Amino acid sequence: MFHELCHALVQGSAARHTPDWGLDNTTTRDAVREAAAVRLQAHLAGGFGLRGVLFPTTEVRAFFEALPDDALAPAGDESAQLATVAALEAARPPFRPVLLAALDETARALGIAAHPKSGFALGAETFSCGACVWRSPGGLCRQAPRRAFVREDDRACCRFERALDCRACGACCTSGFDAVPVGAHERFSRRHPSLIVVEDGFRGIARAKDQSDGRCIALAGPVGGPYGCTLYEDRPRACRDLLTGGRHCLTARRRVGLSLGAGPRIEA
Repeated sequence: MFHELCHALVQGSAARHTPDWGLDNTTTRDAVREAAAVRLQAHLAGGFGLRGVLFPTTEVRAFFEALPDDALAPAGDESAQLATVAALEAARPPFRPVLLAALDETARALGIAAHPKSGFALGAETFSCGACVWRSPGGLCRQAPRRAFVREDDRACCRFERALDCRACGACCTSGFDAVPVGAHERFSRRHPSLIVVEDGFRGIARAKDQSDGRCIALAGPVGGPYGCTLYEDRPRACRDLLTGGRHCLTARRRVGLSLGAGPRIEA
């Protein structure tokens, strides 16, 4: 059932009432979409320590087992792009509250060993909390649902993430935030006045109306990445102040579903 849900997310709402989600399972026509569903399955299951349990049992299992820790990488792979789009959909209602709760209950029912501080399933033995972007400089685990401090040499949990690649993420420039404020005297305002919108006293960069991910109009690249800012040198202060791996960066990733956080609390 979980694998079929992943197919449904990859195929989109238009295919939910069609046989086999509109997929051709007799030829290789939809091999990329099958691979995307497998990537999504690994991504969602991995956030709960279930990749070794909720795996596909068909011929795609070898592909599943060969996926990297980040199942949505590399960003330039077509199946990874489709899986990323589906992950964004899984992060929104009605899927997120039900799907993530079901995965959490499954992990609990199986008694999967949990990290003593974060409460999430333990990750690979080679991963340490000190190398995870979710550990603050002061040792706070920003993934944990309750305030918890971890040591650098603690074994990481399944929510472990390495240093982030902005071009493969794009969360802060898409629906991670719905607005980017720009001051009237900033260089962006002076050089690109046609891209500024003013509404109810708010002044910010326009959003692209022809894209499904709520992106900033200056963001280039397909949904799912790799991304690039076409006006990077002129980017406003709000963008310059947003640090990779910082609180706002991680908030954006959690909001769009690239990080399966347990809740809205992220402290510095």
